[in-house]
Amino acid sequence: MIERIGTFFNGQTNPYRNLAMEEYLTRTVEKGSCILYLWQNQNTVVIGRNQNAWKECRTGALEESGGFLARRLSGGGAVYHDLGNVNFTFIAPHEGAGMDFSAFCRPVAAALAGLGVTAEISGRNDMTIDGKKFSGNSQYVKHGRVMHHGPILYDSDLSVVGQALRVPEDKITSKGLQSVRSRVTNVRPYVKEDLPTPEFLARLRQ
Repeated sequence: MIERIGTFFNGQTNPYRNLAMEEYLTRTVEKGSCILYLWQNQNTVVIGRNQNAWKECRTGALEESGGFLARRLSGGGAVYHDLGNVNFTFIAPHEGAGMDFSAFCRPVAAALAGLGVTAEISGRNDMTIDGKKFSGNSQYVKHGRVMHHGPILYDSDLSVVGQALRVPEDKITSKGLQSVRSRVTNVRPYVKEDLPTPEFLARLRQ
């Protein structure tokens, strides 16, 4: 049972420090507590725990741009982070909540609704607006704790996303490259007020 909820944001944009903090919070969250950790990475590709970096990421282009490549504890696909992207992590005791992705997506969808954005939980682990994906979620469960996290494409440079990540060949074959790229969206165009990313992050935390 959740008795206490805390939030944490450190303003750090180094992915190695952020992922280390996420793991530390997961290891140390107290019984009965839930932590919402908000964080941002700059020019970073983060891959799932079982992914091949060279298949998922254009490593040469990322290195040339001074970017970072990092691996997270959870599974799932590769994602690109810039400062137009906001990452959220819920860390809580594992009391049957693990793998119930919607339990952790609903608070995010509710926060977006407060900004006039109608977000939907799609499939097992995605959140969408008008059928376009802005967040793919994953989880890590260990030692009686669940870590649920996902990115929010708020005001990211989507052209750079396409340059940094390799689109799987099967998706190109079945849907076409343009179709694959058109299936994602930023949240900011749907917000009813002019809200820069730092202000959006503050609202989300609130």
